[in-house]
Amino acid sequence: MNRKWIASALSIASILILGVVAYSFEADFDPSIYNPGVAEIVNFEVCESCLGDDRSYYRWDFDADGTWETETDASLTTYSFSAAGYYEVILDVTSSSGRTSTRRKGVVVGSLPAFAVRELLIQDDGTILVLITINITADCSAIGFQETMPQGWRIEVVEIGGAMIAHPNPATKKLEVAWGNEFAAGDTVNFTYRLHPTYATSLYGMSGEMSGYTAAGRFVGAIAGELGMAQ
Repeated sequence: MNRKWIASALSIASILILGVVAYSFEADFDPSIYNPGVAEIVNFEVCESCLGDDRSYYRWDFDADGTWETETDASLTTYSFSAAGYYEVILDVTSSSGRTSTRRKGVVVGSLPAFAVRELLIQDDGTILVLITINITADCSAIGFQETMPQGWRIEVVEIGGAMIAHPNPATKKLEVAWGNEFAAGDTVNFTYRLHPTYATSLYGMSGEMSGYTAAGRFVGAIAGELGMAQ
């Protein structure tokens, strides 16, 4: 076998890989907590490896009102929310070469007996795996959630995590999931479903709501975490 040919092929492959890495540019970030208390300091850290080699400039809108609360070239910023509620946090990234990318994630502020976080994982076959994790912070029962079914995608339930109800409802256009048992503080519940593209190529504006009961009555909260991503 020709060693020069092998060396040349490896060199070309290395250049191609470096090129892909260099041109990778997708905004992403993680908050230090998805369910902070009112006035609690939250760290928001940008995924720098998702942006390639260009130096980037970051703008943050912490309540999706169209005003950038923070503009910085630092990949780590902090913020505290002054009132309880659901907040859509927007990160806008601009690279030194002029490329731009945006990412949105939801944060639920204030004490809740349970809160849910959504994670999205793009699969090699073009589907998106959606992971819903419900964290129980106080004794409660009959918890459940509803997810709006995104247009252009077909839902396949993958792992119900012991739920007694888990099905897409065509009438309400929502995925409805419920558990009938009781839960204690510290418990975690996981649910997974898969989105198959029909005519859509991107996924934006995901929304959902979870609820349950404590001795004090019914509680309701929005699902935090990922709100969509480009394919």
